Amino acid sequence: MPVARPRTKAKAVSRLLEIMAERVGDSPVHVIVHHADELEGGEKLKAEIASRFDCVELHLTEFTPGMGVHAGPGVLGITFYAEG
Repeated sequence: MPVARPRTKAKAVSRLLEIMAERVGDSPVHVIVHHADELEGGEKLKAEIASRFDCVELHLTEFTPGMGVHAGPGVLGITFYAEG
């Protein structure tokens, strides 16, 4: 079920960060930034996350081909969980 339907990539990234902030609060967080042939965007998102959150670990990875085939090139995503 979609959480939002932003019309631009910038708004989509902003919404991802809002959702993450709502869910983790001030807790230490473990994060993976995913990208599909969008290394520069992934690095920018990683830097933004590092500056806004208390990251215990923060990684940047490429989407696997199985995931990328459904999303296409240029997609960014994040996976995260907060400590207890």
